[in-house]
Amino acid sequence: MKYCKIFLFLFFGFTTSTSFSQNYNRPIPIGYVYPYEFVQFDTTNYGYYLADPYKFGATPSQPVHIKAKAMLFDNNGYLVWFSANTTSGFTNFEYFPQIRQFSYFNQYGPINSNNSFNLMDSTFQLTNYFPTNHNMPLDPHEFQLLSNGNFIFAQHKDSIMDLSAWTFDGVQGSTSTTVRGYMMQEFDAAHNLIFEWNSTDHIFPTESYDQFGYDVADFDYCHGNAISEDVDGNLLISFRHLSAIYKINHTNGNVMWRLGGKSSSFTFTNDNGFSGQHDIRYHADGTVSLFDNANFSIPKESRALVFSLDTLAHIATRIWQYKPTPTFFSQSMGSQQITADGNHLINYGNSRRPYPNMDFVDDGGAKISQLFFPDSVVCYRCFVHKIPFQFPRPEIACAQGDNSIILSAPASFLSYIWSTGETSQSITVTDTGVYQVWVNYGMGMLGSKPFFIDDINSGCNFAGIKEPETVNLRGDYTIFDLLGRTIRKPENGHLYIFRYTNGLSELKYYMKE
Repeated sequence: MKYCKIFLFLFFGFTTSTSFSQNYNRPIPIGYVYPYEFVQFDTTNYGYYLADPYKFGATPSQPVHIKAKAMLFDNNGYLVWFSANTTSGFTNFEYFPQIRQFSYFNQYGPINSNNSFNLMDSTFQLTNYFPTNHNMPLDPHEFQLLSNGNFIFAQHKDSIMDLSAWTFDGVQGSTSTTVRGYMMQEFDAAHNLIFEWNSTDHIFPTESYDQFGYDVADFDYCHGNAISEDVDGNLLISFRHLSAIYKINHTNGNVMWRLGGKSSSFTFTNDNGFSGQHDIRYHADGTVSLFDNANFSIPKESRALVFSLDTLAHIATRIWQYKPTPTFFSQSMGSQQITADGNHLINYGNSRRPYPNMDFVDDGGAKISQLFFPDSVVCYRCFVHKIPFQFPRPEIACAQGDNSIILSAPASFLSYIWSTGETSQSITVTDTGVYQVWVNYGMGMLGSKPFFIDDINSGCNFAGIKEPETVNLRGDYTIFDLLGRTIRKPENGHLYIFRYTNGLSELKYYMKE
């Protein structure tokens, strides 16, 4: 028999499974964060992973019960810290190495209420925040630190426009259309407004694509979702509904060029371009990276892209791309981070099982790690950073009980959450497994290193902290369909889950010679 391997390896661990035979393999504070599956192909220390998972749409079987959280994982995928906020949204979790601070967007209520972008120091304490200004809704998509030390983000500013001379998505424009402008604003650390730019002053709604719709009461014609600073100090903005990147003069606000869209300044030489994109980033070598959602592509295959731009001849050349295998379509959200050592962390945004939320790959496309949350739990962005300070993770102490083991956390904290669900300082353990405890720390909870218990009867002599092994596929297997049902007679060309006797699994097409 011949099998065509095309996709992922799933490291089956210690807890329960869901549809698509997903198994969660890291301890969590039950009920506080979503369970997850971390797959590690390379144990090299690449730093800490940042994610902002949240439920994207509820179903009767999976209602929204866990609020959006910031989550920080160590190199081996264990949960180091999570936000303990009680607000409705905690997203766009990022780290700024220039100032050694974390940032996030906190949504307290509806989008036009008193929401804010916030900064935290190395102890996860709030240091500064930028709230909604002048009663304009704050745009949650982007918050960036510029090279001059200022911060830039956007709000929505409505304008009434006469669009009756044009048709949008088969609908005649109204003489009084409420057009949502993308109001980009730059502030210094003291909240002084330094620069302001409104899309409606420079980009007309006819640049929008019909596929994103028309609403006479709220025409979100451009939908900015990323801001990046060019090496010359000017700004690149990603407009999803224009399927284009615009370069904006940081002094006078004029449009300098367009990459993609209806009026592209560039010709694509070896690529058909992108659509519905996210997370445009300019790099010091003159390249531009982004996540191509591929809303208009045929077939619709989302991917990560890097282009080299010849700004004299106005030629865009694709120099790198990554598509997951098998390919799939992520309708919205997503990000691509290129690390200092040339690796690519790709967050797929609106992905669904059995596809991953995140792939971390090297420049050759070889996987370093993967991250899976439950189905319908998505991340707006994900990152990996080599953070230059240590977190004071609590240490678990071990004591022998009567046919049990007693695990204890330090006594100096106000709150405790164990991976067993208990909230006391000490717990009694009667089963082997992996345990963690989280304690109050800053605006969230700080986790211990994982504590492994291999043998209850041998007590603490067979327990402690150790590093997990890398993924290695060996042994016989059982075949399942995507609903987790055992398949006795697989059919050629069908996609199945192959679960191996060593507890690992992979998704691949079955091909019999």
